[in-house]
Amino acid sequence: TFNFALYSYSGQLFVCLVKPTATAIILCSIFIGINNFFAGLIVRPQFMSSFYQVPYYMCPGHYVYESMTLAIFHDDDRTVLANDGSDFYDFLVSDPNNSCTVGSTDCTGTVAQYTDVFFGGEYTYDHQTRNAIILGSLLVLTRLLTWVALEYIRFSN
Repeated sequence: TFNFALYSYSGQLFVCLVKPTATAIILCSIFIGINNFFAGLIVRPQFMSSFYQVPYYMCPGHYVYESMTLAIFHDDDRTVLANDGSDFYDFLVSDPNNSCTVGSTDCTGTVAQYTDVFFGGEYTYDHQTRNAIILGSLLVLTRLLTWVALEYIRFSN
C-alpha cells in the first residue's frame, strides 16, 4: 500500500511541479527507475559501495521491499538446497548449528537463512516498524509538497 501510494502521490507531485505533462511523466519514470535500482534487489545492499549507500537509504523502495520480503520469508522453515560454491553453501558449511561439511552435495538450510544470506544480513525483520514510520513520513512529505505546489505554483499568466 505504501509503495502504490508513494508512486501515485509522487506522480501527482510531479504533475503539479512542472507544466508539460510529458516532463512529469519523464520525472516519474526517473523516480521509479532510481527507486527500483536502489531498493536492494538489483544490486544487493552488501555490494553497494559507500557512494551508493546515500541513495540506497534515501529511496523508499528499500524500505518497501525489505518489509515485503521479510514479511513473507521471516521464520520460513521450508528447506533450500545450497549449490556448492554459493554464498549460501559457504554460510551453511561455516554454521556450527548445521551438519553440512565441505564437499557435501545435500546441504540444506531454511528459506529464512537463505534470505538473510542473500541480503547480507542488511534486511532484518526488526526494521518493520522503522520502515513503516519512514514510509508514512515520506507519504506525508509528498502530500505536503503537493499542497505547496498547488498553492504557490501557477502555470497561467
